[in-house]
Amino acid sequence: MNVFFLNRSVALKTKLSSRLLTVLMLCMGIDSYAQVAENLNLNGVVQPPYNCYGRLADGCPNAEKLGWKVGIQFYSFHKYTFFEAIDLTRALGLHYIEATVGARICLEDEQRIHAGMSQEWMNRIKQKLVKSGVKCESVYYGMDGNGEGFEDIVRFCKEMGWMIVTDPRRAKDGGKPVSYYEDILKKYGVKMVFTNHPKSAAYWNPDFTVEDTKGYGPYIGASIDIGHYMRGGFEPYDIVKRYVEIGKMYHFHMRDVSEVGPHGLDVPCGEGKARLPEIFQTLNDQNIQPLMILEYEHDFDNPMPYFIQSVNYINNMCGDIIRSNEKKAQLGDSIRLDADKACISDDMRLEGSGADATIQGWSNPNQIISWTTNLTPGNYHVFVRYAQPCEGSAMTLDADGQELATLFSPTFTKYDYQMSEVGIIKIPQGGNVTISLRGIQNGMKRDKDGKLKAQGAFPDVHYLLLVPTSMPSTSQPVDILKYFKGISIFNGKDFEGWEGNDGENSMRHFRIEKHSIVGGVMDRDLKNNQFIRTSRKYKNFELRLKYKINATDENYNGGIQFRSIPSPDPNRSFEMVGYQADIVSWKRGALYDEERRQDFLGLQLESPVDYKADEWNDYIIRCEGPRIRIWLNGVKTTDYIEPYVQEPFENIGTIVQEGYIALQIHAGKASEVWYKEIEIEELK
Repeated sequence: MNVFFLNRSVALKTKLSSRLLTVLMLCMGIDSYAQVAENLNLNGVVQPPYNCYGRLADGCPNAEKLGWKVGIQFYSFHKYTFFEAIDLTRALGLHYIEATVGARICLEDEQRIHAGMSQEWMNRIKQKLVKSGVKCESVYYGMDGNGEGFEDIVRFCKEMGWMIVTDPRRAKDGGKPVSYYEDILKKYGVKMVFTNHPKSAAYWNPDFTVEDTKGYGPYIGASIDIGHYMRGGFEPYDIVKRYVEIGKMYHFHMRDVSEVGPHGLDVPCGEGKARLPEIFQTLNDQNIQPLMILEYEHDFDNPMPYFIQSVNYINNMCGDIIRSNEKKAQLGDSIRLDADKACISDDMRLEGSGADATIQGWSNPNQIISWTTNLTPGNYHVFVRYAQPCEGSAMTLDADGQELATLFSPTFTKYDYQMSEVGIIKIPQGGNVTISLRGIQNGMKRDKDGKLKAQGAFPDVHYLLLVPTSMPSTSQPVDILKYFKGISIFNGKDFEGWEGNDGENSMRHFRIEKHSIVGGVMDRDLKNNQFIRTSRKYKNFELRLKYKINATDENYNGGIQFRSIPSPDPNRSFEMVGYQADIVSWKRGALYDEERRQDFLGLQLESPVDYKADEWNDYIIRCEGPRIRIWLNGVKTTDYIEPYVQEPFENIGTIVQEGYIALQIHAGKASEVWYKEIEIEELK
């Protein structure tokens, strides 16, 4: 583990325990307490500048596997700036931070976080988060409760993608009723949770939170600050059960406290009386996935030792839960499907024999590995044993009309086999069921220039394991498209709900004709790409539209941007950054990463026959979490799972999963792209 130091103009007054000092000595490779004190600047005032020199902890990947987002509340680092706190959070291996209103953003300026800040500063925060691989999904925003400026706050949080954590004066004490907040939150699609502070605060008693959240819609939820509740004499485990029961357990200020009562002190998670294992187990059993924001209010000068221990404890505790879940899944006899019993494509090969056999030569999406076995109806936990040293490769598994998709974690070498979970598949009919594996994207390898490219083969497969389980399925119907329930986002008459990506500079390149949005003209070439985009962002959705091309030759180019943002480069304000379902003559139904990786993603799975660009073509884009699928004229052309939604892609950062939808006319020779019948269904 790398060593991490903080250098700032504050005195570090903490007197560390001898046990923690010993741990730090071992990590640093030094042999005296005096040297530890010197390295941590415990002997005097710390000098600027502030620096980060490495990773202190490995985060909470086990929590993320369970769907829990563990992060840090900025207030724990309030002696630093928000940008420094982002770096500190990343040094702990965590991917989430919660902002605080009034936080100073960076050392170079006095600008602070608040609803009236400029678009430039909002963009700077977003860029810092992306580059750091840290996400901010919530903000503590103190409010009086009189409602003044509330809509401005909600509008600001909508722009930033933040849930509001707050504790305003209640209606019975002269504040606004919850219905007032709910109407505005619903208008913008922003969530708000009521959190607790000591007894003088609005929601010090959990009864008040239950009264003000129960019966309201999904935009109103509850938060638990474990420390304040315990110091107020409450058992947080009992409160968790109450909030879970009413469906409002949205958020935690997570910590551990030495005792229940007014003298309880914040201690590293696992050393106090908060009953954290019981809390986490309850959340797991009920499949509740709140934000878990760590907070520490005992030593603001040196909170990192506390967080190191707490992060490691939570990750280990979640690992125990994962192992327990796997044991619970084994409610029946497992079914092992060995490589030598599989049907494989002619251009693949079997290495070895019997139980030691492996399938090799799996390298393109046209190859299929399949087994036929007798299964009773029900749910099955699916595992695969494989070897592949590249990250980023992925496959689909389908059986009995249901489908799973998964990324493969890289193994150490091509000879090191490991077991990995694929998911839980529903087998609705049973009987003789064929289970098929198809590769959908290659692993990442470096090319001769050192650039990461998707060019590695799919894994070598040893066997599949099916374990009957009562756990809920994670599979989807193979014919998922027939369940579409979309609404129109283009009325065919005007640009309501749409705007130029570069304002009027972009809008002059688009018009409405014959109930279609038309980009480009046939009598002049286009210097730069141009986009018209939705006025709001989308995250998980299925988008459907039709397009056609008017062009003088095969050099036409257009596309549909999604999960995209305007370029932050002032010299390229006409551009968008993000995914694009491309429209080009030579690569049909492809996924391109515009102005980011500037490369095609995934594989061409199939291509529609009898394709005619100058006739209306059906395009479908379905985004669910990191998975993106594209269909062109009913043919699935792309099935891609983004590997970089947690760990950053080099020199780019993590890949955002929310953004605008936009229609493109590409720079180049004179042409027109026509778009119509644009519908969307937002997915949970």
